[in-house]
Amino acid sequence: MDEGEDAVRERVRRVWDRIGAACEAAGRDRDEVRLMPVSKLHTVQEIRAVHAALAEASGDAGRRAFGENRVQEIVAKTGQIAPDEGIDFTLIGHLQTNKVNTVVPLITEFQGLDSLRLAARLDRRLTELGRTLDVLVEVNTSGEPAKHGVALDEAFGFCEALADYETLDVKGLMTVAVNSPDEQRVAACFDALVDLRDRLRGQAMLGSTWCELSMGMSGDFPLAIAHGATTVRIGTALFGPRPAP
Repeated sequence: MDEGEDAVRERVRRVWDRIGAACEAAGRDRDEVRLMPVSKLHTVQEIRAVHAALAEASGDAGRRAFGENRVQEIVAKTGQIAPDEGIDFTLIGHLQTNKVNTVVPLITEFQGLDSLRLAARLDRRLTELGRTLDVLVEVNTSGEPAKHGVALDEAFGFCEALADYETLDVKGLMTVAVNSPDEQRVAACFDALVDLRDRLRGQAMLGSTWCELSMGMSGDFPLAIAHGATTVRIGTALFGPRPAP
């Protein structure tokens, strides 16, 4: 094994252990938290290396979804990965409606639904394909204008409206917390998402258990786990520094 593979295994093991420690500290079962590697700007070779290291660290060699936020990268990478390699892709973040036709056949999940126009376009494409898609609603819990996502005060009504789209299997919510050294400000974003999830669960008519809370990245995932995350999206801590675009 060369030095590069050793470094990958060490990073993956460190992250896997930190997730376990965060779950233990929060009194949660380790199986409650899904680790989603975020592979944007990294090569297929790097994805394969992280996939193998995660299989070793977790004892689970099954399929695993990697997060990407650029349609063109998903197109390129899916063209290089064989179906039997056990690697799927999740699109994270903003999606332009004119790219729906291209990306929908290539992903197993979309974490970034933030408009009814996009929901309708996804629904049409999925109907054409005769399939459904797992989706998470992106909520702007920080209120920062530069961030995508449904405004927090509009999110409940937005989620109610998604019941009209039968091909969208709404699993829950996603957010990107404020980037701040103040843990209270970061935690407030996570708590806002939990509160929204709890209110949505009180409306059985919405047709979802809202079980997924995708929140927490390389810099804040232990805090996110403490506040209820069920998926953490981790890039740099697994892959190392991201190359320039």
